[in-house]
Amino acid sequence: MPKTSMKDVTDSAKRSILRLARKTPGERAVREELAAQKKLRWWCVYGSTRSGTTYISRLAKSCAKLWTGDWRMGEFLVGIEAWRELRASPAHEHIEFDFERLLRDVSRNIIDNAYSGDGDQLDFVYKQAALRPREYKTLVNMWGEPQRLIFCLREPAGFIASAKKKFPMRTVENLQDHYVMCLDYYHKIGGEIYEYNDELTLEEYKEFLKPLDFTEVELPSFRFKGVQEEADTSQAMWDAYNKVKAIADSRR
Repeated sequence: MPKTSMKDVTDSAKRSILRLARKTPGERAVREELAAQKKLRWWCVYGSTRSGTTYISRLAKSCAKLWTGDWRMGEFLVGIEAWRELRASPAHEHIEFDFERLLRDVSRNIIDNAYSGDGDQLDFVYKQAALRPREYKTLVNMWGEPQRLIFCLREPAGFIASAKKKFPMRTVENLQDHYVMCLDYYHKIGGEIYEYNDELTLEEYKEFLKPLDFTEVELPSFRFKGVQEEADTSQAMWDAYNKVKAIADSRR
């Protein structure tokens, strides 16, 4: 039987507190209101794993009513969009199914179970590493286009060093493929590009996240702890990175 660490106990306690918070009358009212809306004031944060998506979403959720982080609903949400594409074919017009009702039900489920944020400048922050194009389309079908779509980029040597430590059971080749796949997704999903590196400061994050107002908001401190391991990177990773980086540089 695996040992339970103090971190596991702390994380479990935090989740219990979050669950209790969702059941308060005020929280229920917020969720009822959002579930009834056809469009939300929402932001979407995505990128490869270990690319800074967690920190930037933590800042954004401090100004949002609700948020989710890495719920891994890709297989489910991708399937919804794949079925919608199939259903759109004239050959399948005989299928009687209320697709809009399905979207409302899924949206309600997510909103009902999302974590409570710390503000009200946004309705919702959805953070998902390795977000897939069809997954994103389903989110847009539910809530409308996001007010901001942010792609977090990290250069290959920093990513691979962090990913090897975080996912020790995965092979280097698997992590390399994951990185290339996630950057390829950017060209199908799009959005603003924000590069995660050792030159960033909290003030730069706050500037990038405008118009969010962080006045009197207690924010998590930022300290970049990454290292570089170029030996385990591949040419495909650098090609994918340089392609996205060129887009970011062209917008400055």
